[in-house]
Amino acid sequence: MRSHPSSLALFAKLVVIATFVLIFIGGHTTTSGAGMAFADWPLSNGSLNPEGWWQDFMMRLEHGHRLTAGLVTALVSLLFVWVWLLRATLPRPAFPLAVWAILGVFAQAILGGLRVILDPQGIAATTGAIATTFRVLHGCFAQIELCLVVALAAVLSPVWLALVARPSFVKIARLAWVTAGIVFLQSIVGAIVRHLGVGLVIPTFPLIQGSLLPKAHNPYIDLNFTHTRVLPVLVAIHVILLARRALASGEARLGRPALLLMALLVAQIGLGILVIWNSRPPWLTTIHVVNGASVLAATVLIGVRASRRTAHDPAAASAQGLHATEVTA
Repeated sequence: MRSHPSSLALFAKLVVIATFVLIFIGGHTTTSGAGMAFADWPLSNGSLNPEGWWQDFMMRLEHGHRLTAGLVTALVSLLFVWVWLLRATLPRPAFPLAVWAILGVFAQAILGGLRVILDPQGIAATTGAIATTFRVLHGCFAQIELCLVVALAAVLSPVWLALVARPSFVKIARLAWVTAGIVFLQSIVGAIVRHLGVGLVIPTFPLIQGSLLPKAHNPYIDLNFTHTRVLPVLVAIHVILLARRALASGEARLGRPALLLMALLVAQIGLGILVIWNSRPPWLTTIHVVNGASVLAATVLIGVRASRRTAHDPAAASAQGLHATEVTA
């Protein structure tokens, strides 16, 4: 019986780390307003190595973003090929997740290109709205791709084979996926707020002109209020409930990411407040974005592990059968 190659599991974790790096660079590029440092795509000023890109800060951010995106695409592609070659020996979810991951990374690249090509500089307002939509989609799809590579790394990890499904895991898994949905909704609203440039339309926290509720209403204020007040409360409630349930399960492989999730939640709330209090500085805002992605990733990790179904996993069944044979011998 062949189990997970340790080198494959480590490489999958490397892909996750590289994806986080890409989200950081992409987030900082957007926050700094460098997304249109080059008006063409996939080349930059018609070249793979545009002149002066390292000396110009905006060009360095955007071209660095493109180079990192190319690296992540190559890593995900290699991971897909590796999983495809070993698919018969790996857990059943591994290959479908690898397929979705490679489709996702290429879709993300196309969305990034359309975000540049449809930029509204000198184009009609309707086209500008379309370009903004693609910016938001590009940002949100990065979160989806992160979830896919995290799920794949979780399935390829030796921890996957060591997990034994319990009846209590069903409720944990259900709550984890609901929580992940709410966190992702928050990331969507956050992306819209960022790309519309309305992150400081409510410039104070926690009060708004001396009140907990805005005295005036328009789409931008309501959107900001939803992102900075309403959804954070929903996220916090669900994360706390999920962490409590995971810790109560007695399974350390769920309890450890639950503790990490709680720490990330506290950090995210603190970062969000500091972003407002400091008038949205680029570095702090980017860290807030990356930490939000970490909250989503940790939630997905708990969801994937809690969704483990040992009875339906041939790799795990073979591992258990081998262990039983060794004990008998």
